[in-house]
Amino acid sequence: MRQMLKKVLAIIILVIMFINNISLGVSSQDSQELQDKIDKTKEQLNDVNTTKTDTEKQVDNIQTKIDEYQGSIDSLNDQLDTLNTNITENEKKLEEQQKTYDKNSELLDQRLVTIYENGSVSYLDLLLSSSSLTEFISNYYLISELASYDLDLLEQIQNEQKQIEETKKSLENDKAETETLKSEKEVKTQELNATKQEKEKYIDDLEGEAKDLQADLAQFEKDKAAIDKRLEEIANANKKNNNNNGNNNSSNSGGNSSGGSSGGSSGTSAKGYICPIPGLSKANITCGFYGYSGHGGADFGGNYGKPVVAAKSGTVVISETLTGTIPNYDLNGNLIGKYRSYGEYIAILHDDGNITLYAHGKPGSRLVKEGQKVSQGQQIMTVGNTGNVSPRPTPSNPKGGAHLHFEVRVNGSQRVDPAKYLP
Repeated sequence: MRQMLKKVLAIIILVIMFINNISLGVSSQDSQELQDKIDKTKEQLNDVNTTKTDTEKQVDNIQTKIDEYQGSIDSLNDQLDTLNTNITENEKKLEEQQKTYDKNSELLDQRLVTIYENGSVSYLDLLLSSSSLTEFISNYYLISELASYDLDLLEQIQNEQKQIEETKKSLENDKAETETLKSEKEVKTQELNATKQEKEKYIDDLEGEAKDLQADLAQFEKDKAAIDKRLEEIANANKKNNNNNGNNNSSNSGGNSSGGSSGGSSGTSAKGYICPIPGLSKANITCGFYGYSGHGGADFGGNYGKPVVAAKSGTVVISETLTGTIPNYDLNGNLIGKYRSYGEYIAILHDDGNITLYAHGKPGSRLVKEGQKVSQGQQIMTVGNTGNVSPRPTPSNPKGGAHLHFEVRVNGSQRVDPAKYLP
């Protein structure tokens, strides 16, 4: 009896452990999904920080230019100070030279007037009028001194005139160089001011971009949650409707009725789905399911402007545009709209109960409306880059970030690997 109780007790303990393991498994899955979303948010925040770091490097490079311009201006100011000092000194020197020149010129003029008044033979008369040899020699010496003085005075005046010309020339060169340096300084100052403005713009853009990215990220999470809830409600309503219609409609959720006619044809998967971009297959997926943390779909990178088709026939349950702050441009670089999250996107409910979602379509390219029935392979929009894409499109690279984001959802909000549904 005691042995029997032990066996029963052991069985009960095993059952409890089994139930706990199941419970823990479900909890772990929910926790993992939550953690994936958190990881994705952190990754996008890291992208924001990387963008900020790159911009800060650009600001540092601009600051280096500012320092170089300021150094050039300081050097020009030093040269101008030296030239202005030289000009002041030369002007004083020129003034003194001019006074000396004027004085000697006046003296020379007086000597010439005296010579003219006394006649050209005055020196000869003076010699001939000597009464003795001693007086003759004395007069000759006097005449020689006067002649030598006149010659020295004349030579001095000529030298002074030459120095004045040289000083004037040096002064003119200094003034010309000063004007050149002033013009160069003005250009450098303009470049300095322009670079400072560029730096301020980068700083403003840095703050604005960081804020925009943070806002885009927060909005994207809100949009995803709202879309998840919306699609879950649609899926639940469809499931309830099928249950109310009985077993006949229940059989339609098996997954092959809508695509059955093409289930065996080329390009159709065993589950009745085709690739949402004609001519491609799951081998062309550039970023798969959870290719990065939180990525709940499959991306077909590039393919800008290619048609997007319904992967399976069904009913359009969402066809809308999410507008926001992320710009989009035409091929000429003109702004044509601002978007967020999925941008231009469409969701289709299929009669197997699954929902496919197609995101980041080209602006204005959606061809179907909510409630509209679509057939497999029917074009619904065009591949674009609206919404939260990386890299962000720019006027010089309007196709930046172009790709189709494709999802397959079970029960509306549960994303599954789209590659398992594609040929």
